[in-house]
Amino acid sequence: MRIPILVALCCLPMAALAQPADGDCRYEAFTAEAMLEAALVRNDGARLNFVKNATDQPGCPALGEACRERAYLVPGNGVIAGRRHEGFRCAVYPASNGQVRTGWLPETGLITLPPANDPDFVGKWRSGPEQSIAIRRDGANWQLEGQATYGAQDPERLRRGAVNIGDFSATVPRTGSDGPTRLAFTEGPDGTLPYDKGEETACKMRMQLVGPWLIVGDNLRCGGANVTFNGIYRRTP
Repeated sequence: MRIPILVALCCLPMAALAQPADGDCRYEAFTAEAMLEAALVRNDGARLNFVKNATDQPGCPALGEACRERAYLVPGNGVIAGRRHEGFRCAVYPASNGQVRTGWLPETGLITLPPANDPDFVGKWRSGPEQSIAIRRDGANWQLEGQATYGAQDPERLRRGAVNIGDFSATVPRTGSDGPTRLAFTEGPDGTLPYDKGEETACKMRMQLVGPWLIVGDNLRCGGANVTFNGIYRRTP
């Protein structure tokens, strides 16, 4: 698997950034609100190259050498697939080392996986070294707790005591109105509220379970300056 251009999972404020043009596939499109599916690269023995954006080369995305990127996936690689455009899927490949590659992939090279009938959010989830979420089942509810920091990996900020922190705690019904693979809530002064309730300055969060990944987006009100839970999470032991 070659990945010449990578970005950290934890560092992009997902919902706050502008959406890409029709012919462009960007990481910012993979929000907790988006329509996303888990998919696998077909097991036909061929590598599957990423394809250029329209702004990178006029006439792309399209099949052919002119639009083909050097980066590619191999059969069995898992991706998060987003919107469709002229035979291509906007997809993100979350590598096991915590980095990602985003771009167009030919839809014929992907097998879309059906969502789980009884999705299981339980586990310890991590997106980069400064974001973690723990989810457990409690009867008819999910119990969630999260911690995040900004600057904890910076020795100078640590020396100055300038690390910003954030956390949340929520109780969310397992059969909520957002569907079985989605959670949404607001932190209230006396407990968890629906997403559209509470103060605008309160911590609001959406989550979407997509295959083995948890997509999280918040309103940047869940901690100190620059602290966010936005990102793509994986389960950890």
